[in-house]
Amino acid sequence: PNGREKFNMTTPRLKAKKQLCHGFRGDPEWANPIIVTRCDTEARPGYNSCKAHEYREEPEVLTQKIKMLADLIRKAKRCTAYTGAGISTSSGINDYASKAKDSKALQRPVLKTPLAAKPTLAHRVLAGLHKAGHLHHWVQQNHDGLPQKAGYPQYALNEIHGAWFDPSNPVVKMSGSLRDDLFAWMLKEEKQTDLCLAMGTSLCGMNADRVATTPAKKALKGKALGTVIVSLQQTKLDHLASLRIFATIDEVMEKLAAEMELDYDKQGVPYCYPRPTDKVFWGKRCYVSKAMPIVGRCYRSKNSKPQLYLCGSSYDALPPLEKENYVELEKPNKKENAEMVDVFDVPYDKNGKLLPEGKRDSMLRLDLREGAKIIMKYGSFEGDKGMVLGLNSQGHFQIALKHDVEKEYHHGQKHRPRSRRTMGRFMVEAAVNGQLDHLPFVNRTNDK
Repeated sequence: PNGREKFNMTTPRLKAKKQLCHGFRGDPEWANPIIVTRCDTEARPGYNSCKAHEYREEPEVLTQKIKMLADLIRKAKRCTAYTGAGISTSSGINDYASKAKDSKALQRPVLKTPLAAKPTLAHRVLAGLHKAGHLHHWVQQNHDGLPQKAGYPQYALNEIHGAWFDPSNPVVKMSGSLRDDLFAWMLKEEKQTDLCLAMGTSLCGMNADRVATTPAKKALKGKALGTVIVSLQQTKLDHLASLRIFATIDEVMEKLAAEMELDYDKQGVPYCYPRPTDKVFWGKRCYVSKAMPIVGRCYRSKNSKPQLYLCGSSYDALPPLEKENYVELEKPNKKENAEMVDVFDVPYDKNGKLLPEGKRDSMLRLDLREGAKIIMKYGSFEGDKGMVLGLNSQGHFQIALKHDVEKEYHHGQKHRPRSRRTMGRFMVEAAVNGQLDHLPFVNRTNDK
């Protein structure tokens, strides 16, 4: 259905109770969703899932559901997104539950590598919701880094099942266990969430599904706003939904952004740090914020020795008279820049632990240039040694690690002797800003 087609009562529809079609907050007068794809195969064989039939709302019903969704989001005190593979299918990354050959979710681009995927419209709208103060947390079952590429901050994202762009957080096998700190963080957010947006997930019995089920059950008792489930397929938790929407996630998010007059990235260019259009003063450290490099505007003291540097925001905070002691640098020194590209000062100690505020005069230097030696300081591979190999085609850092083949890693397998990992630039930005509790690794100063 394209929104212009009209359906009558003879159109094949989902035969189910109204609450399963619309959620317990839905209008029982709304028409049931239309069957658009039939498939008798289980969406997730071996799990607590439903048949892989796909459904869509009539345009008028979808409009009303979007209005209700926007109202719930505006009322929420602690809104959490809980997303599965379905949110990323339109980027070209495979999901698990789309089985039909004519599935609407299988209409997607072909990628040379999933690491090159670009954020979907849904990812970008969710990032916009966070920027506007409506979305407070995101529990991501996927590993693809698309929330961060959409501009969503690393510090508010729990990649509970592992991450392709965090070398300390490998993908968890079904036989593995969740990382302790990420599990504890998830439990904390589960208790605080009063509205969960469950999108693109089959909700088939994973431990992390508690992020959706807990606020849903609270809502049935009038103690929360509940859970909104968005997907083309049915789930076993539809009976708990406050609002149930059968549609593609991109369609729902696009209409939601319009309804809420939300400002979000409409271009879809993956976020990178630093941005290609930014001036970057490599090797220059702001003596107020302690950040290095300085990205954007850079100011140098006129008379002090040694010379002091300020980033744009630190300069802007100065009284007018003090600003006269600084001059803005028009562009970076090419020679100095070339020597210090991809070298960062970060507010962490030698073991990768975050330094407290007020004790950041001595920063840790993180050298991510090709050939730099590293040692893992956190996560599954703690203690393993490696080296920076350089940059991949998207500009993220490639890491080679050596592993102990006799060690049982938390993610569920004895590891091969060597592996390649990726460190996303958005991880580096979070480190520069002191937004990670721990660094995944630090540089080695010797080979011991």
